[in-house]
Parts: sequence; structure tokens; C-alpha cells
Amino acid sequence: MKRLFAGLLFTVLLMGCSDDERMTVSPTFKLPVTFDDGTEGEYVLIGKEGRLGFLIGSGKKGESEVQPIVHGKANKYMWHFWGKKEELEGPLKIIGIDEEGKEHKILKDSNGKVWAYSNQIGLSPNNGADTHFPTLMDFPSAGVWELHVYIGESLFDEIAVDVQ
Repeated sequence: MKRLFAGLLFTVLLMGCSDDERMTVSPTFKLPVTFDDGTEGEYVLIGKEGRLGFLIGSGKKGESEVQPIVHGKANKYMWHFWGKKEELEGPLKIIGIDEEGKEHKILKDSNGKVWAYSNQIGLSPNNGADTHFPTLMDFPSAGVWELHVYIGESLFDEIAVDVQ
């Protein structure tokens, strides 16, 4: 009986841990840049350094400022991706998952909210990334959002962001 109880307790604890991990906000990282006027600066991205992230701030080196992601306000975000050529070809799809686990369309195009862009990503190096791609994203509510990022039919990676 003690083993059964211990097993059930362990299972409940594991389930609780996986929910906490799912909602942990991804870290930010910086990419060096030289602006058009020759000033040394940096871009701030949220995501996974060396894999994927999108721009949320910039500024002079050591003085960069992060801009909040605000719900209900569509904003342009430049995504950066690192990977093998075959991973980086295809249309971009992003599924936004809110704190309650509900999936949402967060990408916008000229026709409104969409699950995916029809444009192919392909290789287009930028700021040290293997490719980059502009998006327009709009989150319907505040909270921590998990983003499942697909390129083509394959899950490329996942990150979590805090939306104000």
C-alpha cells in the first residue's frame, strides 16, 4: 500500500513539474550589431540562443532596452533561426498556447489572424543567424504564452514569453 501511495504521489509531483516547466519564460540573449551611423550596439532577443528567438529590444552596446510584448496590440517581430538548411525551408507556423492550454492564432497577415504564413522561409542570413523572418503577432490576453514554432510540417522548437 505504501508503494502505491508513493507511486501516486510521485506521479502527481511530476505532473506539477511539467506544468511549471511549460510556463517558464524563455531567457533573453543579445546579438552584436553595428548601426548605420557606425555606433556599436546590440539587439535583444527572447528564445533559445543559437536556435531561435525574436527581437524585443535594441540599443547602444550595454544600454539596450527591452520593449514589453503587449496583448491586444499587433506588433512586428523579427525572428532569427539557427539550424541546418533542410530545417529552415518551408512556411512558418506559430501556435500560441495561453496559460489555460488553449491554442490561438497569433500571426497576422493582410487577411487577419492565421496559423501560418504561406511564404517560404528559406536561407537569408542576418545578424549571425542562418536565416530570419518578419512576423506580425497579436496576443489576445496577458500572461505567459508558449509558442510552438513550425517550419514546414516539423516542429522547429518551443519558447515561452510573458505578455503584458
